[in-house]
Amino acid sequence: MDRFNMAITTAFVFFGFGTMLLILQLCCQNKFAITIFGFYYVLFSVIANSLVVLVLLFVLIFKMNKIKTLKSIGALLINIPIACVYFLIVTETYN
Repeated sequence: MDRFNMAITTAFVFFGFGTMLLILQLCCQNKFAITIFGFYYVLFSVIANSLVVLVLLFVLIFKMNKIKTLKSIGALLINIPIACVYFLIVTETYN
């Protein structure tokens, strides 16, 4: 699999699952178990996405076609502000 396609697939899978958890959290606001599961999901996604970014950084250093690798890293990093917005939405629903 091409590194750009791998990064896009990884980003969309984590984005999709995170969005599904957010919708579930908003529909069932009094379910603390969903919040705990979401917390562990965020920890897992940070670790998994960080590993993919580290691999891409390794590829960036030692391989050619640096623009494609930088686009791949950017595709993964775009999930960070989205996760922050989701976090703010969830914390505001508990206030």
